[in-house]
Amino acid sequence: MYAHVQQIMRRPDNADNGGPAVRPGEAAPGFVGAMSLEQLGGSAAVCLTMWDSEADARAAGLGDPLAAQRTGLYEVTAAERGRAAGTAPAHARILYFDGPRAPEQVAAEDRGGRERIWPATRHLDGLVGVYVLRAPDSGSLVITLATSVEAIDALQRAALSTQLLPGEDLALLGGPDVVELHQVTDYQMPATEPVASAEGARS
Repeated sequence: MYAHVQQIMRRPDNADNGGPAVRPGEAAPGFVGAMSLEQLGGSAAVCLTMWDSEADARAAGLGDPLAAQRTGLYEVTAAERGRAAGTAPAHARILYFDGPRAPEQVAAEDRGGRERIWPATRHLDGLVGVYVLRAPDSGSLVITLATSVEAIDALQRAALSTQLLPGEDLALLGGPDVVELHQVTDYQMPATEPVASAEGARS
């Protein structure tokens, strides 16, 4: 599965100017679902659409000349369902890990998410789900969806309280380059999303 992420920086003099573009209709070939996000206390707005394949996403002709630098097509390497799966999320946190990233760094981050962070957070109240999106330069986005800001804060505390696993190298586990907290303004995703490969979620 692939995700097209469209990040728009809204002008403060007009909150509607430069917001997420209207998502493609559900009749578009390969269209899976979509969500729209608006940053709390900031100017970023994000529209994310999900597609069965890279070819389907590219055929839809996605793109916007006003889009910010992190707009693009990402492979969905993990899509995890939390305890509140099936509930429409109210808030989202996006962690941006900018590329390029070395293969050993990517492998270390994936292992930490899959074997350490996800087991510590998956059963917490309010967690709807987590997506890990991988860019061609091995940068990534980790999107955590929850029913409240308080739930997102609890997830963060649980993730930060985990202990490194045997063999984990702290030098390969740098933190995110950017962290954004968003309100979910539109959420049209299926109850279960197919994923080509799942490598764990960094929360």
